[in-house]
Amino acid sequence: MKANLKSPTILNRGSLLTYQDNGRECCFGYLFEFPEHGIYEPTFGKLDITSEEAQTHNRLLSQAEIEGLDNHCAVGMGGTFYTKKVNDHAVVITWLGTEVSRDVRLRGDVLTFQRKGMNFRGRLRKDEDCFGFKRIE
Repeated sequence: MKANLKSPTILNRGSLLTYQDNGRECCFGYLFEFPEHGIYEPTFGKLDITSEEAQTHNRLLSQAEIEGLDNHCAVGMGGTFYTKKVNDHAVVITWLGTEVSRDVRLRGDVLTFQRKGMNFRGRLRKDEDCFGFKRIE
């Protein structure tokens, strides 16, 4: 994994890890731990944090993604989730595997899912579990 930017100062240790970017507080993405090599973030590369801090951050980020979807996702907004098969049926999940929706329809490579009365649509790519989506109504 190659870092794209210099690692910023980590804020909120022991919680959802954030950093300052042009006066705004931003959240790090999901963190990947490689035993004997350290913990990495996709944008910044290796971060100087503990395994426990990474696990807490990832758990809280997964929860925040779902809370954001439920409480703040307007039509036209979206994000990235993942799919898995359960009993030959697609389920939408977060990166950690937390279930987002079982109300999933596939038509070709177009995936539509529903959650709390809202409808979302995304497009699957060959050999990828993640997909970008937008709220459609």
